[in-house]
Amino acid sequence: MMLVVTIIPFVACGEVVNELEKNDFKYDVRTKFLFPLFNPLWQRPLRHIDIVSFSIYEDTEESEFLHANMKVRDFSFSKLRTSYVIYFTYDCLCYYIAAGTHTNGEFLSFCAGYFDQDGTGNYSEIEGEINEEESVISWKVPKEKIGNPDIGDEFVNIHAHTFLTLQKKCDVKIPIHLADDIAKPLLKIGYSYSIQY
Repeated sequence: MMLVVTIIPFVACGEVVNELEKNDFKYDVRTKFLFPLFNPLWQRPLRHIDIVSFSIYEDTEESEFLHANMKVRDFSFSKLRTSYVIYFTYDCLCYYIAAGTHTNGEFLSFCAGYFDQDGTGNYSEIEGEINEEESVISWKVPKEKIGNPDIGDEFVNIHAHTFLTLQKKCDVKIPIHLADDIAKPLLKIGYSYSIQY
């Protein structure tokens, strides 16, 4: 099944406020199969999941949305399922903003959602785009899809994660992750973001 996505560049109309932007180490993708953990031989073929940085922010003229970006070292579509995810905790629930692709870009999706206390995932499709030249994945998330936060509410435990997964179906019971990269602080305190609008 082929999903055709029209990519419309996002143009911020107002002013970017309270941007949380974090960098990650390059060449730190971990393999999970064959050669476990960090292996320098796999860094080049896995550069499309190597996180360089990620950010979340608000726009003064689009207060009903949260914006997010993730830059990777060298984006390319893969035959395997590739996931780009930003996680955060709000009101005791784990939320996520994600992009997924497989079959060399024939399938492409953007979504936001949360996990129930029992681990069940809930999600909705949202706007997103991939700028292949800049290797940047971008999302525009309606705040109603991520818990309807109010001014001053705080997102905590913010981190980014990418996965290269053997199975193409998202609902497999035991996904086999071949490789991944994670951008999170070394301390348990974690990154946080306060809602401005």
